[in-house]
This record gives sequence, structure tokens and C-alpha cells, in this order.
Amino acid sequence: MNSLINYEVEFPLGGSRDRPKLEPVYAAARVLGLPLTLPKCIHIAGTVGKGSTAAMSQTLLSVHHRVLSFTSPHLVSPKERVRLDGLDIPDDVWCEGMSAIREGTAASGTKLTYFETTFAFYLWCAKTLGSTAHVVETGLGGSFDATNVLEETTAVMTRIDLDHTHILGKTHTEIARDKSGIIKEHANCFCSEQSAEALIQIEMAATARRAKLLVEGREFCCTVGESGEHSYSGSRSVNGIVIPLRGDFQRHNLAVSIAAVLSLDESLPDQSIRDALGRLKLQGRQQSLVSHPNIMIDVCHNPASFEELASSLKRESRFARRIALVAMMKDKDAKASLAHLRGIVDEVWVTTAPTPRTHSAESLLEFARQEGIKARVVERSAAYKELLELRTDTQAIVCGSFYLVGDFLSEYGNA
Repeated sequence: MNSLINYEVEFPLGGSRDRPKLEPVYAAARVLGLPLTLPKCIHIAGTVGKGSTAAMSQTLLSVHHRVLSFTSPHLVSPKERVRLDGLDIPDDVWCEGMSAIREGTAASGTKLTYFETTFAFYLWCAKTLGSTAHVVETGLGGSFDATNVLEETTAVMTRIDLDHTHILGKTHTEIARDKSGIIKEHANCFCSEQSAEALIQIEMAATARRAKLLVEGREFCCTVGESGEHSYSGSRSVNGIVIPLRGDFQRHNLAVSIAAVLSLDESLPDQSIRDALGRLKLQGRQQSLVSHPNIMIDVCHNPASFEELASSLKRESRFARRIALVAMMKDKDAKASLAHLRGIVDEVWVTTAPTPRTHSAESLLEFARQEGIKARVVERSAAYKELLELRTDTQAIVCGSFYLVGDFLSEYGNA
């Protein structure tokens, strides 16, 4: 795997493969006999909330089905990307599947990237492991993402915002046009609340493909009561839902997940919905460490997700002081992202992420100071140790990149 071209690590996209393409996966599917139509398949695109939505959808579908899920990027291990009923695929199955893919593509001369290979493995698992429902998260965009070889899927569009603008476009309109490419002919599409510009593009795509579009706030919604319980209204109503994830924004991901799953499994009992979501586990989303509850990890990595983190932190007042340890990728709008931390944290510690794509700590320092935020450069490993020694009245947030959060977890786990 590590020998393959990995656009998640190398930046910018370059050479003859300057953006995601479908043909390599189509070629691998033909050679290996991989299925492109999967039963009860939810296909998720968007800028923020994809991972949470995938986790919620998988959890709900698993009540009645063996659910094979595909997500990215991973935090600690590539095995996180392909899971059956929320559990890692055994090593011997990985070896068997990867061997089949390597031999088949080598014989045909098909060249796959890291992402395409992991998705080919996912399709191989769908063919081999007897899964009866499927959840697939796009990697980048929608129209030309490797996952868009799938047919007859139920599309889910989470909130669309500005990210990967050097590839997808610099406006909500352009990005929504690309991501709405996952909507299939005569299929259902469930859409979170969107900007007016993004929604117009999604509506146009749905109309062109004669798909049924259901929009949050119009056909379905979730509300949050003072006790923190969620209530869903749509094809039916479900009250008393408690999810173990922070953030008011999660109600949007919850709404679109329940709506999509109920369209595939109408018999799902209300209590099963409550029980399944109550057991939900998802690392790195405003997650406090078990033995160090003053340390939060969050994979926010663009202005929209930093805004959501800041909104959640505003509601917490039990800490006397806050520090954020931040590393970000070169292709992210770091200045706009850091701006959301102004007035929320007392100091930002900037560092590098363990990837060639990382912003330099010095550039992040300059961005933070331009935004009027007290900041200093720190060495990553030393910063981890310093965070663990902070007083319990000081909250630390490790954020800005999957790579940073994953590296922290690799070294300290739940500390």
C-alpha cells in the first residue's frame, strides 16, 4: 500500500493523474469481477459531516443488516477505512484481498492510487464477505471520485462549504455541482441544509437525473431539546434520541442519516434507533480523552469545521484557560480557519503535521498573529507531553488535521 501514489500525502496533485478519475476503478472492477451495484447502499458527499453521517448510518443499518462501510482518511491505521459492522477486517482477509487486487491489476496493466486500491478492496469485500447493506463516503468531490463508479445508490449530501478549491472550484456553486455528481438516475437524494447557491445546483442535478430530492428543513429535520435529546421528524417521528457526540451541528448529520436509513429500512423500530445511536462511537470528533478529560481531539481541518468547533467551545465554561495545538495542510485555508479561534482560546500552539503536505509552523504562526491570536511555535512530540501535564482547569484542543490527531492517538491513545 505504501508504495502506491497517495494524493492524501503528496501535494499538489500532479503528473498525468492531476485529479481523481473513474476509469482506473472501472478497469479494476472489470478485471476482478467486482460489483458496482451494492444492496442498500448509502453514498455520502459533502464538505463537513461526512464521517459523522457515515458512522450514524452504519450504526442504524447494523440493527438489521451486516454493514460494510468505507470511510477516509484514517486516523491511526488504514484498516479503519473498511469495516464490517463497525469492526476492522481481519488481517488475513486484507492480505487475501490485496493479493487478488495486486495480481489482477498487474496482469491487466491497471494502475491504482492508494485511495483507489482501498476502494477496490472495499468492493472485493462486498463481493466476498456477505454484507447486506453498505455505507460509502466519498474521498474528494463527487463526480470523479473513485467511489462514484457505484450504481443505484441512495445519495446523501452533507453541508457543502469551501474546501479543495484548487480542484473543485472556488464557489459553493462549483463545489456543489461536482459533489452532486453522486446523485443517480431515479434514486433518492437526502440533503442537509445548504447555502442557496449549493442547493440550486443539487436541485438541478436531481431534476436532470429524475431523482427524488428530500431536503432537511423541508421534508425532514432534527431538533434538540434543553436536555440534549434529539427529536426527528420526517416519514415518521422519533423522540428521545441521545447521541454521544458533541456539537449542535450534529443534528444536521443525524437528520440526514435517519432519513436515508429509514428510506432503506422502514421497519426499523423507534427504540432500536435510540439504542443504536446511543452506542455510537466515532474518534476525533470533539472527543475528550478518557483519563485526561481536559484534552479534546477534533479533526476539524477547514474554516467550516473550525467554525463548528468554536461554536461548541463557546457553550463550555468550566475551564479557566484554553490552548489549541494546531497543524494544518498546505491546501487548507489556515488563516480563515484560525480566525474562528479568536476569543475562544487563550493561546494557539502551532506545529507541523507528520506529512509532506503540512503547512510550516512559521506560516501558521504568522496567520494566527494576523488574526490577533496569541501564538507560539512548538515541536510536536514535546507539545504532546506538555499537554498531558497541564492543570486540570486548562483545556487543550488538538486539532486542524487528521494527521495531527492520528499522530497524537498513535503515541498516547486515550492517554
